[in-house]
Amino acid sequence: MTEWLANPVAWYGAVALIYLLVIIGLLFGGGGLLRKHVLAVALAGIAWSAWFAARAGVPADYRLDSLTFFGELLFILAWFALLYRLLRGPYRQSMPETVRRSLLLFWGLVWLSAAVVAWFVYVGDHDDRAASYFHMIGLSVALVCFGLSAQLNRDAPVENTLTLRALAAAGGVFGAGQALLLGIATLAGSAPPSMIVMRVVAVGAAGLLLLYATRRRPQWSLDIFVSPQARTYLPRLLPMLGVLVVLLALTPLYRSMHVSNAQPLAGLLIALTGAPIAVLIFSENLSARLRVFVSKHFLPFRFDYREEWLRLIDTLASPEQRLPLPERSIKAVAQIIGAPAGLLWWRVNDQQPYRCTANWNTRMWPEFEVHADDPALRFMCDRQWILDTAELRRDPELYDGLQRPPWTEHLPDGLLVVPLISNKELLGFIVLFHSSSAFRLTFEEIDLLRTSGRQVAAHLAQYHGDKQLAEAQQFEAFNRLTAFVMHDLKNLIAQQSLMVKNAAKHKGNPAFFEDAMATIDNSVARMNKLLRQLQSGDATGPTERVTLADALAESIERTENRQPEPQIVAEASGLVANIDRERFTAVIAHLIRNAQEATSADGSVTVRLSADDGAAMIRIEDDGCGMPADFIRNRLFRPFDSTKGSKGMGIGAYQARTFVVASGGSLDVESEPGRGTIVAIRLPIAR
Repeated sequence: MTEWLANPVAWYGAVALIYLLVIIGLLFGGGGLLRKHVLAVALAGIAWSAWFAARAGVPADYRLDSLTFFGELLFILAWFALLYRLLRGPYRQSMPETVRRSLLLFWGLVWLSAAVVAWFVYVGDHDDRAASYFHMIGLSVALVCFGLSAQLNRDAPVENTLTLRALAAAGGVFGAGQALLLGIATLAGSAPPSMIVMRVVAVGAAGLLLLYATRRRPQWSLDIFVSPQARTYLPRLLPMLGVLVVLLALTPLYRSMHVSNAQPLAGLLIALTGAPIAVLIFSENLSARLRVFVSKHFLPFRFDYREEWLRLIDTLASPEQRLPLPERSIKAVAQIIGAPAGLLWWRVNDQQPYRCTANWNTRMWPEFEVHADDPALRFMCDRQWILDTAELRRDPELYDGLQRPPWTEHLPDGLLVVPLISNKELLGFIVLFHSSSAFRLTFEEIDLLRTSGRQVAAHLAQYHGDKQLAEAQQFEAFNRLTAFVMHDLKNLIAQQSLMVKNAAKHKGNPAFFEDAMATIDNSVARMNKLLRQLQSGDATGPTERVTLADALAESIERTENRQPEPQIVAEASGLVANIDRERFTAVIAHLIRNAQEATSADGSVTVRLSADDGAAMIRIEDDGCGMPADFIRNRLFRPFDSTKGSKGMGIGAYQARTFVVASGGSLDVESEPGRGTIVAIRLPIAR
């Protein structure tokens, strides 16, 4: 057993076996969307293990030559590609474009620098200097992989985090092992065998974590990826840049020492500088505490309120936003404190409870309801308070003895409940998830959340109001269509009622019988036409060449049963127009009946037809009560506005003008109270 532990080939063989198991797992249906990336890591791990096993003990210390460096670089690149794919997300939009381009530029510089150094090694004897450059380049890419692993751990969603964080841990262990070895080699010129063993153990542990993640979730699906909302990468990548700068700055000092002293001191330096930074960037708890400490002691204000307000408005109202407004509202509030996910509760009216209506960055969708009389909701509305469940547990006296709401037990810990208040009314609330229970709200965050909640409440109230208005408009259109149908049916019923009333008196008269059959035939034709219009959704009928004098005479026949009887004066009897004959006669008949209703029995109603400047002019004149100008301007042609009470629908004049305008003409009204009315219709003449 001791001999096996002392044998480097056995160590590298164990690592190769681990990555071989990863490949076997992929062959049996694992990997899914990440199959090729995981396969590349596994193949690179086997090749890397085989290369170093073949070179075991030559030399004893770790010192890179050109071939070994490019092998190391390809292995790190495989891990980088896996982390990069995860961070870009399912739609390749999660990573900010600036970061993506910077990483591609970084790798371009890495390969260019490596090629230049390898060329100088090839043309001359610069092995010592080339090894130093190789160590620096390898250290920089290892630190980038370590920083991206921390970013992946930071961006892991609330759900399905175990698998994703296993991958983040694998990348972190791999990057840390490589950075430790290459950092010592950069400072001291080479690394001792003990560091080589530690690096091999780290690579093997990373392979085991990768195997665990692959077997735990054999079929990768989109829901394990990071949020499509961009996070800032600077808190993870800048510390790595700081470590690199510190090590490079101290390299001349360490190179001046003897290698036996430089190597342990280099390891101590990396442990003292790298370990705290690694813990800091991987720990949400410490990161939150550090942000609070810095903002409290070094910055007078944490937020740039102008930028925060512009960001809030842009998130809520920008036309480029793809999410619906409820999801954008959660996102806008969550971005203030960096919350990874959230839920929105809303109620339609005062009589209904609050229900979950939207979620952001989580698949959770609670089915329970929260009633308006809930003590927590009343407390938030009365005090305009942000409910921090972690603070409620720590300091319940701050909340006047309020107990944690029972409905929050169904949700993860670390919740913030932001009330959405408008006009002193709680319209809804947003529940934000937070990964750290140590997170504490400052006065700035409380004020910003409270103000943002009011703005979000106003936007959501308008959003739901617009939806209700759109539904009301749809019902209004349906009711309007129903009213039009009822108006036409009323005219048909009046026609049929008159025929039934006269049937008892004239049933023996053959002429009445023929007239009755013609009336029934006309009514059936009009009803069939009405049904066709309803089925097609087209209110217009077929146009035809109509002799206006004949159509006017037919309209007068429909109204002869009323007093005063209308008279027709056809000054130009041969005028023809392209119109819907049935609708035209119905419109004229309606206007004549209106004139009859406004005129006493001994008055007069006259229909005149004349030619006027290439158009047909139809004038319906009466000497009735007339109408004031204000009524004509504001009410006459307004649909569903009737002066007849329950007897009228208020759409006859509206239908008449709509038909005339659709036919290419115009309809004007001249009237004065007590002096009668003239309705002038102008229609184009058919050529």
